Amino acid sequence: MTIILTPFAKLILWFYEISGSYAIALVLFGLVVRMILFPIFLKGRKSMLAMSGLAEKQKVLQQKYMRDRQRYSIELQKLYEEEGVKPSGGCLWSFLPMPFLMLLYLVIRRPLTYLMGMSEDMFNSVSNLLYGQVYDYKNQQLQMAQDVFLNHDRITAAVPELADMPVIDFSFLGANLSSTPHFMFWKQEDLLPAFVLFMIPVISAVLNIVTTRVSTNVNAKITGASRTMDQNTKMTMFMMPLFSLWICFTLPAALGIYWIANSIFAIAQEYMNIPFLRKHQKKLEEEKVKRKEEEKERVKQEKKAQAEAKKKAAEEMRRIQMERKVNKSLAAASRVGMRTYARGRSYDPDRYPSYPYREIAEIVQEQEAQRERLAAEKAAGKGKKDAAMPAPQPTAPADTAPVDPAPAEQEEAIPAPLTTQELEEQALENIQAQQEEE
Repeated sequence: MTIILTPFAKLILWFYEISGSYAIALVLFGLVVRMILFPIFLKGRKSMLAMSGLAEKQKVLQQKYMRDRQRYSIELQKLYEEEGVKPSGGCLWSFLPMPFLMLLYLVIRRPLTYLMGMSEDMFNSVSNLLYGQVYDYKNQQLQMAQDVFLNHDRITAAVPELADMPVIDFSFLGANLSSTPHFMFWKQEDLLPAFVLFMIPVISAVLNIVTTRVSTNVNAKITGASRTMDQNTKMTMFMMPLFSLWICFTLPAALGIYWIANSIFAIAQEYMNIPFLRKHQKKLEEEKVKRKEEEKERVKQEKKAQAEAKKKAAEEMRRIQMERKVNKSLAAASRVGMRTYARGRSYDPDRYPSYPYREIAEIVQEQEAQRERLAAEKAAGKGKKDAAMPAPQPTAPADTAPVDPAPAEQEEAIPAPLTTQELEEQALENIQAQQEEE
């Protein structure tokens, strides 16, 4: 810890050597801290500015979902996501000086060690010299700090090792800044120093309220909205003054001086941040317009994709319906009893022709009847031909070639009757074809 605290102590001691005042050295230390943290403070103010711009929308949601806190939280979180705002970013900037305040407290709490370079043996010798007893080296340095300044010559004469010890006056307006303020200052022996110490916490709390007010006014000036505070700002405005009072009434008054300086610098910084915040606000508005355009384009693409998906679904449904119709016809053709696909889905009833079973005697009888019918037709046709034949003509010369009869006059060919063996073979083939089909 000494490695971390020594640079802070050296910086405060350097400021004291320049200004000659312990209070001014603390003020300059606070200025350096504020300058170091300026970029972080600016980032926090940007977040707080974005939160302030949502105060009106947040109020509308609060009135709309007054009876449904869960729905209000969901809608509020959705609003933050749409606007790109982090709720915690607007109030964290107020707590950034706290680590520096704690380090400064450790330095102020032991000024003889860190500011004057007094070891424990030297401290014991000085406390024995001034009070006739040895004080606690770690916890009672504040009670000795101002007395060491007032008795500097006496101490250096008694303890030669402290000849080069820095001479630091811890008083401010007659009050000892190494002591702790009292709330009932009127009961103290020295009324004026006690009143000065009492006013340090009060001024610190008032400046905290002023800082919050100035921040709200700057937000309203930049955003053009009404000067309403969101929930985080109200909480900060209520908590920070109380915290400042507690700090300043329980710790040495030097920390109150630092807290007051920090508040004054914060107010000045608010007005210095106006150009940066205006530029940031313009950027936020541009990003908001861009997000709206992207959202419109996204919705448009989603609608287009939904239309295409719907079209594909309709085409797929038509294809499925056609397949169902084909399958239904195939199922009807291949059905055997209650078995829908007894013959298979690819069954085709017209692929192989089938013939009904006939007896051999029936086939022979049919063949004989056909032969008799053809013979009767031939006989009837020959009688008609003889009746219509013309008178004989003179005989042609011998050298004349004979003329063939016309094709129409030729006898019609009569198929030869099938034998019994051939009829049996044909019947067997019909039976085998029918069995294969089944």
